[in-house]
Amino acid sequence: MTLPDDDVASPAFVERRPTGTLIPVIPAGRWTVDPTRTTVSFVAKHLLVSKVTGTFSRVAGTITVGEDASVSSVSAMADAASLTTGDPDRDEHLRSEDFFDVEQWPTLTVTGSGLRSKGGRHVLESVLTIRDISHPVTFEVTASNLHPDPDAGGDARPTARFTADAVVNRKDFGLRWNAAIETGGVVVGDMVHIVISAVAELVA
Repeated sequence: MTLPDDDVASPAFVERRPTGTLIPVIPAGRWTVDPTRTTVSFVAKHLLVSKVTGTFSRVAGTITVGEDASVSSVSAMADAASLTTGDPDRDEHLRSEDFFDVEQWPTLTVTGSGLRSKGGRHVLESVLTIRDISHPVTFEVTASNLHPDPDAGGDARPTARFTADAVVNRKDFGLRWNAAIETGGVVVGDMVHIVISAVAELVA
């Protein structure tokens, strides 16, 4: 992956062929997320030493790739009630008013626009909304596994994998519950790593 200088708009997902010519990896257009092949997950520290991974199983989204990456955009949502961590009791607690309060705030959303290069990475400035509280979040993004090859011909629509990750403070979004541990510290860490791995199909 070849990136331009820091803090400038970058060509939409480019790579360098052996000839040195930059070509688009991901065709411009509107891509629809396939929910059966997409995961939205988070990782948080638990009891100081372990980590808990949660996944939202019901998701939807659209990715618009521009000829110029500065006009690319993302709009995605996750059903808060579809959260699972592999522990039913913990899942019910996370869905309760102490955390996501899924009855009152049933969806999590992220919107972003303007892909650019920063420090050797592609980043997308986004707005994440949880419990109706919105904050700006910078996601590091990649795109890969374009299939079929757009030069190969045929009628199959191209599909590609898009990934995005960021670290946020859960308290910024009203997720403030915690409890002290007798030996010191608290049950849940504040910083949460969000990872989105989406397979999308070019539809227009």
